[in-house]
Amino acid sequence: MTIESMKQTKFPKRTYDEWRQAAEKAIDGKTVESTLKTPTIEGITLEPLYTKEMLESLGDLPGFQQEAVRNGKQEAGWLVAQEVLVESPEDFLSKTKEDLTKGNNVVVYTSSAKFVWSEEELKRLADLLIKHPFYFKVTSDDTDILRVFDIIDEKQQHLLSGVIFSEEKVTAPGSIKTVLIDTVPVHNAGGTIVHELGVALSILAEKIKDGDYKETASKSWIRFAVDTQFFQEIAKLRAFRGLWKAFSEAYGEEPVAIPVYTETSVRSYSKLDPYVNLLRAGNSTFAAVLGGTDAHTVHPHDFLTVSQPSSRRIARNVQLVIKEESHVARVLDSSAGSYFIEQLTNQYIEAAWNYFLEIEEAGGYSEVIKTGLLTDDFQAKWLERKKLAAERKVSLIGTNIYANPQEAVKDHSIDSSHLEYITAKRLATPFEELRARSREVELKAAIVHLGPLKEVKAKSDFVEGLLAVGGIEPAISPEIKDAAALDAYIEENGIDYAVLCGNDEQLNAIIPSVKPAAVIDVAGRYPAEQMTGWKAGALDGAVYSGQDIVKKLDQILNLGKKAL
Repeated sequence: MTIESMKQTKFPKRTYDEWRQAAEKAIDGKTVESTLKTPTIEGITLEPLYTKEMLESLGDLPGFQQEAVRNGKQEAGWLVAQEVLVESPEDFLSKTKEDLTKGNNVVVYTSSAKFVWSEEELKRLADLLIKHPFYFKVTSDDTDILRVFDIIDEKQQHLLSGVIFSEEKVTAPGSIKTVLIDTVPVHNAGGTIVHELGVALSILAEKIKDGDYKETASKSWIRFAVDTQFFQEIAKLRAFRGLWKAFSEAYGEEPVAIPVYTETSVRSYSKLDPYVNLLRAGNSTFAAVLGGTDAHTVHPHDFLTVSQPSSRRIARNVQLVIKEESHVARVLDSSAGSYFIEQLTNQYIEAAWNYFLEIEEAGGYSEVIKTGLLTDDFQAKWLERKKLAAERKVSLIGTNIYANPQEAVKDHSIDSSHLEYITAKRLATPFEELRARSREVELKAAIVHLGPLKEVKAKSDFVEGLLAVGGIEPAISPEIKDAAALDAYIEENGIDYAVLCGNDEQLNAIIPSVKPAAVIDVAGRYPAEQMTGWKAGALDGAVYSGQDIVKKLDQILNLGKKAL
């Protein structure tokens, strides 16, 4: 085939209905609705296929969203805003200057220690602030650094560009943003994307009531945590700008650009197999930049314990690699036009606006915080997330699946400069606690093969992987063909807990006659009537896909003896 003939080739157009028929045939006649459509925790359904017709059905909304992102984003690219851990003002100046030569774009100060800055140190800091954007996070006990603005000449103050996160109201010159709209506490409490966006609007509404729209908006900035739900998180950031545009127009104003600062979420971070956190960080960082963040922070993979200089360097490089290799920093709104992203953005805008109206009808942000309405909403969704993780419908690699039972849990905690993350709700916490408990008990477990390896391997591997999540390393039995051999194996090896892997015929032949000195489960999910009959004999329960493995592993670990 020549180039010319290839150019003339036309592919037949296919309809959505034709795709649906082909898809349902490929999944053995099951329906698209029951198997390929995915509900999010916010109640939004992710379609398996998005079409041009779906996008066109939104009318002018995609154009509205794209305009909101472009006007809010203003410039392509984003700022790399990595933190440094320091012990003194001198240490901060030294490390910050070095980091700025290695890819960092922002002067980031987040220390919780009470530092006293000398005049000479403040002058050196002032020189950095005039040349670079900055991000200050200060506590009520650590505000001495803010004296730097007093020594910057008025003629140079227009060069300052930055944001201040403070427990108390602060004043700063020029265009420095001092009014924080913080959604990270909502995220860390287990809130959904709809919660984050709705609360952001409610906080903005409350702050504007206390002042002038333009004055408040010009001083505002927003902070989001970005999780690993890739497409949803892209849509979240784009949705905020769409919501802000609609919100501003409701006030009869043109929207003022609000800087969006993002950071990797710790919700999916784990102390177990922490290098997987690098993958999580890369996922959420790419989502943040595609969603249009203005500045981003990557928490190091060992953030939950004690971060090393090397891990902080790697965290910075996550952003630099994405910036250099993807070329996304050259595009203002790289997600624009995607049927999936545009549709999802619109769904979040609608859902978040309705949630915002609910909060306002209940009296506004401050009032619903007092009544506990928001807390109840967040907690309900958090319990739903925990359940999904416990049933392994949400995978945490190295933690609730593909775990290494020999890996010890580091008992170090988040450093003092990150106190807000200590109470953050993390999906990995119950599994870390199970793993820590496994080091405190002596438990002899076994996986018992009732048939040839090739017949029971799938069940055996499943059980071994499940027990590994709880730090349990079972013995693997040879093929056992009768109840007497099973009783002997358990007694000779001092087994406390065993799981039988076999087919119905093998299980029915052995379970009624077993007289074990151990707790015995069966691998697989069986009808209640069949389980009742087995439990009348030697069987205690079962392990199977879809059960709450946190509860199950807790029960199993309770069978062990306290280690000496």
